[in-house]
Amino acid sequence: MNTQKPILVIVVQGEKFFDFFKNEVENIWPSHSIYFLENYAGQVLYKFNYPANTDLLEFPYITEPSWKNYKEDIGYVWHLENMEVVKTDYSNTSILKSAEKIIFMCPYLCQVDAIAFEILINQTLGKADKPCLYCSAESFDREKIKLSMRNPVAVTDDFFQDSVTFYTAKRFFEYNFNFNSCVLFRPALKKAGILNNDFVFTKYVFQIFYALKNKSDFSFDDIFDMIYYWKGTGLYPEASSFYSGTIVQNLIDAGLIEDNGNGKEDNKHYDFTEEGKALFKFINPECWDIDMLGKLIVWQQNWPECKKETEDYLIQFFRKQMEFNG
Repeated sequence: MNTQKPILVIVVQGEKFFDFFKNEVENIWPSHSIYFLENYAGQVLYKFNYPANTDLLEFPYITEPSWKNYKEDIGYVWHLENMEVVKTDYSNTSILKSAEKIIFMCPYLCQVDAIAFEILINQTLGKADKPCLYCSAESFDREKIKLSMRNPVAVTDDFFQDSVTFYTAKRFFEYNFNFNSCVLFRPALKKAGILNNDFVFTKYVFQIFYALKNKSDFSFDDIFDMIYYWKGTGLYPEASSFYSGTIVQNLIDAGLIEDNGNGKEDNKHYDFTEEGKALFKFINPECWDIDMLGKLIVWQQNWPECKKETEDYLIQFFRKQMEFNG
């Protein structure tokens, strides 16, 4: 990499944040050659790497999450010069290995941001010892952003690490739930005539599917409210999700629900397909736990002390379905 200056890599969440930063960073770090890196690590660039040969495994199978490249590792790095950013052909790996310093910038740090940065660093650098800092403003106010940029904090600080820990628990649950689901719900799906091999009963899709069991002519708005205000029995925290559209589309693509034509374009109405109705017969009804999503939040708040409890829950959940499968 041809530069006379030490390289500073600034990791941001998407192109829209460039305008917040580009007019300030060269003033703050004038002695560095500055690169921006779009951090889609936890969503786009990497995805769960599940074991390939399930015949050699004993189920329910619980293990630590692992990751693999999902897309080509180029097109995420931008060079900043004279307050202009230009996309480069550098990869995450090459630019991060060349960096003297790495700074993660995100107005109002949340858990998903922290874990995405953690995944990015671990996947590209392994355990390499690089100074990694983060800047987290209280809001999108430009002055507060500038203040955070002038006072970066090491990612080893308690707040950042607590955020990583919180989301590490979620990733552990999702990895193991999704993998076991792919294998252990497959017989039930086939018996019901669901032949879409890409369909996975994720934690939310499974819960919503069962929550709709005795309903008909349910609307997208009904599903949105159910997902966004998931209260369970009230014994655990509310567990909302912003992915109602994705969940509905997964159920449609699998052939479990279908548009019944009674709704409007912006609020369609659905009914179960015959295959969707049949699927309930092949799933152990004891698997439905309206508090699963709230329990996960409690485990996240008490990780890793709750890791054994989480493992036991997953094992018991999938054993019920295994026994039901016969």
